[in-house]
Amino acid sequence: MCFMQREKRQAVGGQICTQCCGTRRLKEIDCPEDCFYLDKSKKYFFEREMKQIIGDEDRYLDVLQNIEFAIYGVYADKGNITDRHVQAAVEYLLEMGKARLGVPSEFLTQLPPNVQNVVDAIDGILEMRDEITEEREKLLDKLRCIYRIQDSVKFHYNTADECRYLGFIGQFLR
Repeated sequence: MCFMQREKRQAVGGQICTQCCGTRRLKEIDCPEDCFYLDKSKKYFFEREMKQIIGDEDRYLDVLQNIEFAIYGVYADKGNITDRHVQAAVEYLLEMGKARLGVPSEFLTQLPPNVQNVVDAIDGILEMRDEITEEREKLLDKLRCIYRIQDSVKFHYNTADECRYLGFIGQFLR
C-alpha cells in the first residue's frame, strides 16, 4: 500500500507507514474499528475542537450564562453541591458528547444524586434553548460551552474553598 517508509501500522487491506496513517487516515485508507491510532486521533481532534472556545467566549456568551445560571440554581436550591460536583457533571456531559460524536469516551454509569442534579439542570437548560430558539445549537457548540465551564471550574478550584467557582458565578447571577 505504501512504499515511502517502512510499513508499521495495520490498515484494512494491508500495512501502512506512519506518515500515511497520519495523513490519509479515513480519507484514502480504511482503518480497522479497533485501531489505537484512530482512537487517539479522534480524541486529539475533539480536544482541539473544544479549545476553540477559549478566547472566543463572546460568541457563546448567551449559552454560557444559561448553563451557569442552571448550575447556580441547583446550588442555591439544594445547597449540597461543591465545585467537585460541578466538575464531575461537566466531565460526564463531555464524555456523553464524545460518545454521540463517535469519539472514544469513558462511561460513567451511575452518578451521585447531587452530580445528577447538575447534569439534569444543564441538560434541561440546553433542551429549553433548543425549544425556544429558531436555530438549534450544534452539539459541538454545546460541548464547547461545557468544556469552557469545565475550564473555569478548574481555574477557580481551591482546596480551602470547595465552592469557589460557585461563589464566582454567583457574583454575576444574583
